[in-house]
This record gives sequence, C-alpha cells and structure tokens, in this order.
Amino acid sequence: MTGEKKPCAVILETGWLCLEYFRQVSQMAQPRKKNVLPRDVPQGLTAEQYFALGIQYRTLGWTEQARDALILVTESSQDDDLTISAQRFLKTKIPRFPVPLLAEQRHIEGFNRMATGDQLGARKAFEELIQDFPDFEWPYGQLSVIFLQEGETAKAKKLLKRALAINPNYIGGWLHMATAKGLELDFDGAQACVDKALDADPTDAAALAMQDALKQLKDL
Repeated sequence: MTGEKKPCAVILETGWLCLEYFRQVSQMAQPRKKNVLPRDVPQGLTAEQYFALGIQYRTLGWTEQARDALILVTESSQDDDLTISAQRFLKTKIPRFPVPLLAEQRHIEGFNRMATGDQLGARKAFEELIQDFPDFEWPYGQLSVIFLQEGETAKAKKLLKRALAINPNYIGGWLHMATAKGLELDFDGAQACVDKALDADPTDAAALAMQDALKQLKDL
C-alpha cells in the first residue's frame, strides 16, 4: 500500500485482518472431544483411510498417532497427490520433533481451557509446558493467541519467533505472526508471513483466507 491513509481507513484495515484471523482461530478452538479413536494406529487400512485418520488424530491433539498415520500414507500410497498432501501435512501441521505423551496431554488440557474461556488457566498451562518441553512449538503458538487477544503483541511476537525457530514450516506460527504484524499496521510484514505459510503449503485454507483478506485490504 502506498500513500498516507486516514485514521479511519487504518482502523478498518486492521479490524478486517484481525477479524479474519480470529474467525480462523475460533473455528479451531473447540474443546477436544472424548477419545473416539484407537490409541494404536490400526493396521491394514488404505492410504486414503490413513490420511483421514491422521487428520482426525491431529484434531484430537494426538501428535504421534497423527505422525504415524501420515507416514503410513507416504509409505503405501500409489497416488502422488495424496503422498504430497500427507508430506505437507506432516511438515506444516505436525510438530517437528516427537512429542512425549505427558507434553501432549498437558497441551490438550491447556487447549481445552482456552477453548472454554479459562484464559488464566490456559496461559499458566502453556507457560509451564514451554518451560518443561521447550522444543514443542505448539504451546508457543497457543500462548501467542492469548497474548494477541489481550493486546500484548510484543510478547506474542517474541513467542512466535521462538516457535518458528523450532519449526520454520509451522503454518500456525506464520499466521499468528501475520496477525501480530497487522495489529502493528505492518501489512507488508503480514503479507510476507502469509507468503511463508503458503510456501510451506499452497493449499492451506487458513493461509489462503488470510491472503484474500490482505488482498481486499489493498483494494480499499
């Protein structure tokens, strides 16, 4: 964007970008349902079934079952597109390093607290999780969402830099950072973050939605 903008236009642009972001977050921030899937990844499924199962495991927050199911897709699929989709999902939506069961369970607890409105409890859970498991990038992202909602943008950005240092392909981290930059009226910086997310996965729905929001802002 070029030229000086009127204050009302800046407010509108920032609100529009953040509305799109928090719409995406609200869709994800639903309490984890009770376990309805087997803890052990079943044998003998098709690649398509393993892909669907991997997504379900990830939705439950079961990182290692999701990882195992998606790896089985890459090892068994005869469909190049499905293999690429599984590889992208593994790279961008599964933690870079294996997550211990205790860390996974504590992350789910913190996520459920955040989803049910217990921001203080969620904040404490994620802060302790980061301290105990510093190589697990998801808690950084979740805590950054809380900071963004509370207007603590600098703290959110500091956390996100750490998360993206752990996993440069963490799409959630790039989109959270895009919103932080939008809150600072740095729309070029926000676009650069969205570009990073789309470099990692050109099909990601949240990144594409954010890209569309930014394009509409430039047209105002």
